[in-house]
Amino acid sequence: MPPVMKKKVLYLFSDTGGGHRSAANAIIKAVEYLRPGRYNQEMVDAFAQCSSFLNVFAKLYAPVIKYSPELWGLLYYWLDDQKKLAQLEKISRPFILKDLTKLITARRPELIVSVHPMVNHLTVQAIRASGLKIPFVVVITDPVTLHRAWIKPETDLVIVGTKEARQNAVSYGMPEKKVKVIGMPIDPKFLIAQKTKRTKEDKFTILLMGGGEGAGKMGEIIKEFGKARFDGRLIAICGRNKSLEEELKKKAAGFSFELEVIGFTDQVPEIMGRSDLIITKAGPGTIAEALAKNLPIIITSWLPGQEEGNVDYVVKEKVGKVSKDPKKVVELVNRIRVSGEFEAMKKNIKRVSRPDAALGIAKELFKYL
Repeated sequence: MPPVMKKKVLYLFSDTGGGHRSAANAIIKAVEYLRPGRYNQEMVDAFAQCSSFLNVFAKLYAPVIKYSPELWGLLYYWLDDQKKLAQLEKISRPFILKDLTKLITARRPELIVSVHPMVNHLTVQAIRASGLKIPFVVVITDPVTLHRAWIKPETDLVIVGTKEARQNAVSYGMPEKKVKVIGMPIDPKFLIAQKTKRTKEDKFTILLMGGGEGAGKMGEIIKEFGKARFDGRLIAICGRNKSLEEELKKKAAGFSFELEVIGFTDQVPEIMGRSDLIITKAGPGTIAEALAKNLPIIITSWLPGQEEGNVDYVVKEKVGKVSKDPKKVVELVNRIRVSGEFEAMKKNIKRVSRPDAALGIAKELFKYL
């Protein structure tokens, strides 16, 4: 008896920041969790595999947001225009469309899923050029503020994280019937992993995260906690920032509180599970993960443009606070703990959190397979 051919799902992304890859991985894991062994799922970096020329520009994203976030903000808003996007698409087409069409024709997937805004218009054209009838689903990884580049009305379905994102998608020309609010895709283990039970004897534990690069004035914030004689416990995830990790480990013994310093790790769900509150940048994935683990949030930094809406959302839904000033951050923590706001925030989190979003997205994808 010949082996049963698995249906193929192709995920298109670009490694401009880790969020897009994480979102695709979350959906892949959810699909496998719900229907193990049923599908052949593949992630493709569209620019890296289909256009070495355009990939040069994609690789500029990380240094630009690190060294000149204001420039990125200007570019973000400048390109948030239908005519300029059409011109950009026209310029990009000769450098990627032929190879993207070849990729789709060779893979012949039953479904294509995009988690990146800059590949959607070209993917619609490549599917058309291939002559194949392949459903195309876009999962928007910006929970509130989304760029016009995400939207191509010919897409079969657009999945968004919030009702605000849905309104934005429709205002940018996406038919209402093609937009569905499910939530931000995060690794299913954030839902499956049980939160560590906290007792009255446990110290109040704050998790500090700055993304994969360990950014967001983490060292300065910890120093301010030291000055304030903080009576709890801090966990600092430094990501790939080895110099920050080594510096904090050297200073840890000098603080009045317990400081646990961790480098890059895949144990974030477990670490969040033994924390009470998180101090972090406004990355959409981290916010969704924190809400999934019922952690009130204090945001200390954000990217102009795409992350500004995340900040507004956290404040509007009353699930966290915002401050770029390390001293003010410590004051906010102390005020939240004694004012009753902490428990109020946790109640609000239960109202807006969607920890099972990746599973919901997987179920939606099954309708096309």
